[in-house]
Amino acid sequence: MDKIELTFETALGETKGTELERSVKQTFTGETKEAGLYMAIARQAQRQGYGDIAEILKVLALEEIDHAATCAELNGMITDDCFQDIRQMLEGEIFANNAKKTDALKANSLKIESAREFFNIASKDEGRHARILEGILKKYN
Repeated sequence: MDKIELTFETALGETKGTELERSVKQTFTGETKEAGLYMAIARQAQRQGYGDIAEILKVLALEEIDHAATCAELNGMITDDCFQDIRQMLEGEIFANNAKKTDALKANSLKIESAREFFNIASKDEGRHARILEGILKKYN
């Protein structure tokens, strides 16, 4: 199938190399931080019995993630080839799987059980993410 022509769509990297690039990068960092903090506050609200507040905070976290995604597009943090980006993310997931396992061992030696538990679970999650991405690449490439 020939590529269709559209009159208007998202362009990647519009701010890369401009005087806005640094601001967009800082905004990306801030938006991802805010998303994590909103989710943490939502979990605390749940522990305190405020399920309704938790759900509102989760929506805010998702909106912050959407802002971060737009910044990634503006600064060309992804390419126009999703499979190339998936391969890059796969490398990151493999690295994170190993790094988090190392961090779990460090937490264990420091006798910080909650950190050890977190890093072990997160390491397994990163491994699962890697397998998912690997499966996508095997299926479509």
